[in-house]
Amino acid sequence: MKRNKLFTLASAALISAGMGLSSCSDWLDLSPIDYYGAGNFWQTEDQAMGNLTAIMNAFRSSSFQTLILYGEMRGGAYTTFDGGSDGSSLYQGTLRTQNLSQTNYGIGNFGGYWQQIGALNLFIANVENANYFSDEDTKNYCLGMAFGMRAYYYFVMYRAYGGVPLRLTPEVENGNYDQSALYLARATASETMTQIKSDVNRSLEYFGNQTSFNFNGRSSDAKYYWSKAASEMLAGEIYLWNAKVATGDQPATPADLTTAKEHFTNVLQDYNLELQDNFADVFSPANKQNSEIIFAMPYDENEATNGNLQYYMYSTNSGSTIGAGYDSDGNLWGNPIMVAQTQHRYQYANALWYQFDAEDTRRDTTFVTSWHDQAATQLRGTFVTKNLGSVLSTTGFHCYNGDQPVYRLPLAYLSLAEIANMEGDNASVEYYVNLVRERAYGDNWDRAVYGYTAGTFVQNEVAILHEKDKEFVQEGQRWYDVRRMTVDPACGETDHLLFHEEGHIAYGLTITENMKELSDAPWGTGEGQKIPPEIVVEPILSPTLAYRALWPLSSSDLSNDPELTQTPGYEMSEEGE
Repeated sequence: MKRNKLFTLASAALISAGMGLSSCSDWLDLSPIDYYGAGNFWQTEDQAMGNLTAIMNAFRSSSFQTLILYGEMRGGAYTTFDGGSDGSSLYQGTLRTQNLSQTNYGIGNFGGYWQQIGALNLFIANVENANYFSDEDTKNYCLGMAFGMRAYYYFVMYRAYGGVPLRLTPEVENGNYDQSALYLARATASETMTQIKSDVNRSLEYFGNQTSFNFNGRSSDAKYYWSKAASEMLAGEIYLWNAKVATGDQPATPADLTTAKEHFTNVLQDYNLELQDNFADVFSPANKQNSEIIFAMPYDENEATNGNLQYYMYSTNSGSTIGAGYDSDGNLWGNPIMVAQTQHRYQYANALWYQFDAEDTRRDTTFVTSWHDQAATQLRGTFVTKNLGSVLSTTGFHCYNGDQPVYRLPLAYLSLAEIANMEGDNASVEYYVNLVRERAYGDNWDRAVYGYTAGTFVQNEVAILHEKDKEFVQEGQRWYDVRRMTVDPACGETDHLLFHEEGHIAYGLTITENMKELSDAPWGTGEGQKIPPEIVVEPILSPTLAYRALWPLSSSDLSNDPELTQTPGYEMSEEGE
């Protein structure tokens, strides 16, 4: 709690108010996050540390966009319907249906990360030659953080847009600049990837032999700050992506698999990490920064709560679930999860819930089900309960004070399984998948029944994808997974699961007559009933629309900077096809 208050106070002093997630009005807003004058800032170690705290707060402020909108919303796990099972209209239909165009661009301004990148550029420029740090190790730790976070932002942008403008130095300070002098064309995809690799490798070099989580000597809250372990995870992601995904003039580079494997293996060996015994404990507000957390965003009832999670819950005021749906025990739905003033805006497809075994503890930790009938045979829809936080004694309601993981140890395990599959190492595929699966089943675990036995390349790839589907709900993985994972180790342009049935959330299900997609009315043709939508397994994105794997720039983006060009393919039409 004390740390969170300091986090907010430092941020209030250093971050400009109203920094939006994706506003087009702050196009290339390069004013630095700190509002101290250049003449009296960057004079002490405390100032530099405070600046890093502000940079971390900016990271948290954009985390829903970064993890969910960029990393998950287009991945095929969400329903594509306009309305949810609670009767409310759902958000982000353009992203969920892949209906992107110059006018339906989803997120503008390359995500609006320029202010965060500008702050990192300013930090690097002022700290690399600083002589006021108490020791060189502290200074290097801070620079390791800065280069790692800059690589992270550019990697998010690269996976979304390919080549992006590379702003690497602080051309402006204290908010005074001539915007016309700051126009900057997109770098090529290969130039962008080269810079990302350079930044993450410099981060690791600056961190040196660090194996602990210890920002500014405060090991008690250091997992809320970027660390060497976070850079190691990021490096693994970067090299794994580049080994399998060609973008523009940047070819897929199979040799990068070896480098990715080294980084993920280091994560397993070097940072004293281990899985929690129980899946639910990972997200408990009473168990923050636990042994499998590598990097997380902090939330606290007395500081900032993760309010975006309320949109995955039934509406308490206007929804149709309360008083009409049933819980799994046959009780008429009241407010079983104890949430207040919620509005339902995001919903996963029913097919995701159907993929779980009943014995998999992740299912009932992650979701609560609502049913059309007391016998619980007609699934109405699901709501996400995985990370709701504590029920406060003062209100009787959940307050969304659970931390938001960015990197967890199971991601390293399943990434190594994916690498092993590319290497043809079935024994390692089984080993890493079953490490994650065994914890998920807990006391129900029986390898002969629930263990994974490796099969063909495609079978392994799909099994790893489905394991991640169950493990990482609301953690920003699935869009990147279907973009990267593939039906062929040659990794051709349209070999990725995004373009094949194997990437569909329902792939592999034995669909019975009682498996339908979500609906807000009982199944049937009578009064007050609806014919339920069927589950249809098909590619998330047609190969004929492969250009939409990347995101477009908006008309405003293009008009604000004459040096910019549209993402290839989107010049064909102003409207989605």
